[in-house]
Amino acid sequence: MIAIHQVAVALALSALVATAAFGAERGHAKRIRWLFNGAGVGALAANPASSAILAGARPYVMRGPRVSGAPVEWDAIAFVSFAKFDAMREGLRNGKVGPEIRGVMYDYEKWQFTPQEEQANPAPYIKKAADLVHARGLLFLTAPALNLVSVMAPQSGVRKYETFLRLGLAAEAARYADVFDIQAQGFERNPELYADFVRRAAEQARAANPKVEVLAGLSTQPSGQEVTADEILNCIAATRDVVDGYWFNIPQPSEYCPRCREFRPDIAVEVLRRVSG
Repeated sequence: MIAIHQVAVALALSALVATAAFGAERGHAKRIRWLFNGAGVGALAANPASSAILAGARPYVMRGPRVSGAPVEWDAIAFVSFAKFDAMREGLRNGKVGPEIRGVMYDYEKWQFTPQEEQANPAPYIKKAADLVHARGLLFLTAPALNLVSVMAPQSGVRKYETFLRLGLAAEAARYADVFDIQAQGFERNPELYADFVRRAAEQARAANPKVEVLAGLSTQPSGQEVTADEILNCIAATRDVVDGYWFNIPQPSEYCPRCREFRPDIAVEVLRRVSG
């Protein structure tokens, strides 16, 4: 059944690429919702073409040490991100989240920034985080990483994304969220796998919460992999009908992306240009 599904995805992908330009609407009623973070925000803002494309797009923009804001013309929705519950609770309690912030993300992964307990059993922390954020009238965003399955089911013996879905992690993350991101960017070089994971995770998420806004992850260098604009556009073409938008990460070499080797905002600019037609 999986093989048949993958063939169907490949045929649909070929048809999309062959018959349609990557226009902003491309027959879809809604404009793509984007999410940007880090130095990529400044790079896109500094480029006249990409900045003009994002005018009025209302992207989510993560505030942080390297991002103080976005151009007014974007009409961006500012949010902050935390990788552990205690830091989120402390930030909200001590007034570190300013009045301009409209959302809070819980970005829990198998990495040094999320405590082991939250990696192994995130469900109660998601609920507590959602209650905390919603009590302040803010949007709650979740972004569970695929590598959590290495902690929760280390001996599964199957593809990580199959285990991710079997464990119900998409449903778990979306149940109390306003925005849920599917961290599928690691599959960008294989658009059939990317589409299969995104479609099934989106379906699981919406079954748990029909109102959740679903994003899929994209990256100019996912965990250090070299990718092209064409590969990213193929992933968009294969999933545009099942997601509301994309978290487009433009990483730099850092402790958050130790395998990254260079900063490639040019790839993101090209993707935005071609998506917009």
